[in-house]
Amino acid sequence: MDTVNARTRAPQRGSFEHLTLRTELSLVLSTLLVLSIGLAGGTAIYQSARNMRRELTTEHQLFAENRAFALRDNFEILEDELKRLSLLPDMNFGDNNSLPEQQILSDAHQNSVLYNTAVLLLSADGTCLRSVPDRPEYRGQNFGERKWFRLAGAGRDEPVIRASEEPGIGRTIKIVQPIYRDNKFVGALMGMIALGEANLIIPALQENLPRDTDAMLVDDTGQIIYPADRALAAPGSDSETALRAAASGIAGTMTGEAEGRESLFAYAPVRAATNFALVFARPWSTLNANLRQQVWTLGGILLFGFILATTVGLALAAYLTGPLHALGESATRIARGEHVTSVRPPYPGRAEEVLALVAAFEHMEKSIQKRDQDLREAAAQLENRVAERTRELVATQQALVEAERFAAMGKTAAAIAHEIKNTLNGLGMAVELILEDPSNPRAARLHHQVVGEVARLRDVVDSLLSFSRSPRITLERVDLMALIRDALDLLADLIADRGATVRVDAPIELLVLCDGHKIKGVIVNLVKNAVEAGRVVRVSARVQDGDAVLEVADDGPGLSEHARLHLFEPFFTTKPNGVGLGLVTSQRYLEAHGGRIEGDVAPDLGGAVFRVRVPRVVIEGAEPAFGRSHAEGGKS
Repeated sequence: MDTVNARTRAPQRGSFEHLTLRTELSLVLSTLLVLSIGLAGGTAIYQSARNMRRELTTEHQLFAENRAFALRDNFEILEDELKRLSLLPDMNFGDNNSLPEQQILSDAHQNSVLYNTAVLLLSADGTCLRSVPDRPEYRGQNFGERKWFRLAGAGRDEPVIRASEEPGIGRTIKIVQPIYRDNKFVGALMGMIALGEANLIIPALQENLPRDTDAMLVDDTGQIIYPADRALAAPGSDSETALRAAASGIAGTMTGEAEGRESLFAYAPVRAATNFALVFARPWSTLNANLRQQVWTLGGILLFGFILATTVGLALAAYLTGPLHALGESATRIARGEHVTSVRPPYPGRAEEVLALVAAFEHMEKSIQKRDQDLREAAAQLENRVAERTRELVATQQALVEAERFAAMGKTAAAIAHEIKNTLNGLGMAVELILEDPSNPRAARLHHQVVGEVARLRDVVDSLLSFSRSPRITLERVDLMALIRDALDLLADLIADRGATVRVDAPIELLVLCDGHKIKGVIVNLVKNAVEAGRVVRVSARVQDGDAVLEVADDGPGLSEHARLHLFEPFFTTKPNGVGLGLVTSQRYLEAHGGRIEGDVAPDLGGAVFRVRVPRVVIEGAEPAFGRSHAEGGKS
């Protein structure tokens, strides 16, 4: 009752317990609102991220294609300008007058922004005839072995555009326009544009690029032409993969790592007469800046929704749990055994519900009081029945103990009487024969029989005395091998009479902490049983898990299932003249040492094997000694 009162008084210790239901309702409402907002917002962000990623990819691709288109227009302007100059009538190689050609080259270089690096006039064998500006490194230089010159003179009227490194200038783009007269290749005009100087190509690669965007111009081998300070991408990198994809001449996009950041690569071919392609790389962190802003906005909305849901939940919980407080007060009174009085409802509009609850509690109070009375009466009757049954069980137990005691005494007396009776019968018959005719030659044999029967009777008495006494052991350091040798010496005559062979497989020395006299008695009993059961006996000893393990096995008939079940029961024996106390006494000796004994079938000899485990090994010998045996005629 005190426990119940303590539990019913607990809600009155503070207002926090009264708000538990309100808090739970608030948490439920808040969780539902936050989950709904979070699910909707998360789904929206996920869809928005997918759409934005797709749109950004498309936008980046279009940007690359637009810049490639603009660069293609610039290259076409450069191509058209050289083509126009090559078709001028003054561009005549056969009039031995180089002034018109010199003027054309000067106008193309000085009065135009297209070729502000150099313009060269090459002969049919690739020799530089004129150059503006007139530099020593160009004058008389032969370009006939250059690949781009051989392409220009290979019977095509289209310009050839290639990039190469030039001494003193750096990386340049060369536009070579072949000149034909009467369908014969007579020379070429070459416009040279240094990428390190201002020119018509650079704006498409540099101006108005989005933030953090890296622009590259590559050729069909994947080699970087612009920026001029780069040549090849790192082998095996995503940048190299993007450049190879761009060199294939197909527009596209891919995602990879650039300068340690995940980036979006977009590439598009320039075309015209070039084998160039544009590649733009932009980090996804920059592209997703708007998405991160959306995530922060959603987080703010979720936080605001949680605060709002908590406030609304608390208010709603306070409104809904008012009648429950009245119900709790009534339950507290009932738990204390008090009468439930009328409870004024906290909200007049809901008085009927509270009054109905109070009436139900009044009815519950009467039912509980009646049930308590019935339980008290039933408990009193149960206590009387339990006391009566307890007295009956005590009397029955005492009777059973007495019966078991008398049964054990009767069994012991019957065994003793049987052994003594058999012995006395033999002794009586032998004595009568000796008294009738002392001179009979059989008297000597009868005398030996009398001595044997007296010895057997002494064994029976000794076994009974050992079984009846509680074993007291004196622990000392004993060599188990010495005990085995002593036991075999005691049984040497029996071994010889039986014609048995005993083989010992054990270390030379095995020291254990035990009562040597009692352990020797165990060994004598086991070896004696084995010799009486078979002709080949094996005694082995070893150390296992810190214990000395002794096994005695024979080639006899073994143990039947019935014998296994009753092996260690007093007075159970399978021998015609046995008492049935040897194994029981051995078991008691071993249990007093903390050891154990168990019987099983010997797998190699086919008979029985008894395994003895004695704890507390002191020293384990390492050198085995095999071959000690007792055979017919004694020891050998």
